[in-house]
Parts: sequence; C-alpha cells; structure tokens
Amino acid sequence: MIREVRRFFTGETRYAHEFWHDIRTLILFTLGFTIAFTWRQTVFDTMESFIQWLTNVHNTTSLSILTSLLTTLICVLVIAIMAQFFKNK
Repeated sequence: MIREVRRFFTGETRYAHEFWHDIRTLILFTLGFTIAFTWRQTVFDTMESFIQWLTNVHNTTSLSILTSLLTTLICVLVIAIMAQFFKNK
C-alpha cells in the first residue's frame, strides 16, 4: 500500500501528471480568487464614487444598486469580448 502511494506521488503512474496539473490549477485558482476578493471593495468604492459624481445620487441604497448594475454591465462586456477573443477557430 505504501509503495503504491509512493509510486503515485513520484510520477511512476499515468495519473501522477494529471494529479499535479490539477493541484497547480487549484493553487492558481485559489490565488486568483484571493486577489479578486482583495480588490473587490476598492473597485466597488471607486465605481460608487464615479456613479455619485455622474448622477448626484446621495441615497446609499440607490447608489449601491446603480454601482452594482454598472459593475455587472462592464464585467459582462469584458466577458463577451474575451469570449470572442479566445473563440476556437
């Protein structure tokens, strides 16, 4: 049993390469999520200031809704552009 586990982690099996690839993908995803979560409040506050300057709305609920809508629209636009850019030809 120990011998089989050792062979798995040292790359002597056909699944070892895929295992390490999945571990690397998991680490990259985790780090990317951490970065996005860190910048979330900064981006929201910046967009909120822009919306407040643009519309002169001072009600916090309305301002938050408008900010979320604008951020969503921008993100959907970026997703659509990236989908076209990375489309298989």
